Amino acid sequence: MTPIRTDEYTRSTATAQDWEPFVVGGEAIGEVHWIRTEGAEGATLHVGLWRSEPQSFPYPFTADETIHALDGELVIDLVDSGEQVVLKPGDIASFTKGTKSTWTVTEPFRKLFVISG
Repeated sequence: MTPIRTDEYTRSTATAQDWEPFVVGGEAIGEVHWIRTEGAEGATLHVGLWRSEPQSFPYPFTADETIHALDGELVIDLVDSGEQVVLKPGDIASFTKGTKSTWTVTEPFRKLFVISG
């Protein structure tokens, strides 16, 4: 379904046909269902659902990003600090622009994300 947009809200339903490849650095990594792709007055604001089967890939945070894990498990290795963040259903994490990471999807994973800035 194409998102319904008004001046006050956006509404969407994620059916099987509403997912598209999520491309980072020219490579498809999982699939995305976009809920919103811009903020007020042209500000950067992306909101969507993302899903992936098990895989591993580098992921540079090109803007601030907040993640709410819905299903599965994702391990995020932070390159500069060496810290590891494990996200499971119900977990929420927020990352700052410029953070370098490697993501390892250990089991089919789905998240709600908000990217801003």
